[in-house]
Amino acid sequence: MIVTNISDDTVTEEARNHWLKYWKHFSTQDYCYCSEVNCTEKHDHGVLVKHRTPTSEKLFVVPLCKEHSYGYQSQLEIDERVDIVPAELCL
Repeated sequence: MIVTNISDDTVTEEARNHWLKYWKHFSTQDYCYCSEVNCTEKHDHGVLVKHRTPTSEKLFVVPLCKEHSYGYQSQLEIDERVDIVPAELCL
């Protein structure tokens, strides 16, 4: 799945840690790696991304390593084994 980052450099480390806790709470699997398809680092942050389909655009939370959390500005391919968690769920 191809997603686009909606977080930017002004999002704090604390906010990224909260999104990771959110992702862990709603994820149905115990996945400990960055969700970028070619990355083998452990995840450090949760990041808000958007996925656009021909009929809609939805927000999701995915786990990323620090490099991918801060380093990518456009599109990212997410590993198909990773749970993508909708951002509108309530804790």
